[in-house]
Amino acid sequence: MAKSKPQPSFNLNNLKELQLRLDREKDLGKLWEFYMDKFADRPEFLDFGQPVDHPFLQQIIPLLTQQMFKKKPRDIFLIKIPEYDFIHGSFWVESKIGGVIYFDKRLKGMVAISGPNLSGNMQYSRFTGHPVDNN
Repeated sequence: MAKSKPQPSFNLNNLKELQLRLDREKDLGKLWEFYMDKFADRPEFLDFGQPVDHPFLQQIIPLLTQQMFKKKPRDIFLIKIPEYDFIHGSFWVESKIGGVIYFDKRLKGMVAISGPNLSGNMQYSRFTGHPVDNN
């Protein structure tokens, strides 16, 4: 009987599953848990992609934090994995840490923000972007 190869602990192809879940999942907590389990909690995930400035996300994150907490975010940090048109990142709203995932071509994403002092009381918001022509 042939030995099967061990499965890698990390697979970027799961981003396709994440994109499908972002489109369909009604429970944003489950969606965020999938992202954390399959990606963010894996140290090797941070080796993929590079820091990026993304004007839409730089605008939408403050809009969402204003709606949710009446506060502005700080320290927005974004990483893009170009071959998957995927951006993920983090930010702070006072003592609450936030995370963002966004599929650039699909113009869809979500934010998740912890409760005060990193408590488990997460708040979520899904969003869709529409390019605006500034001419």
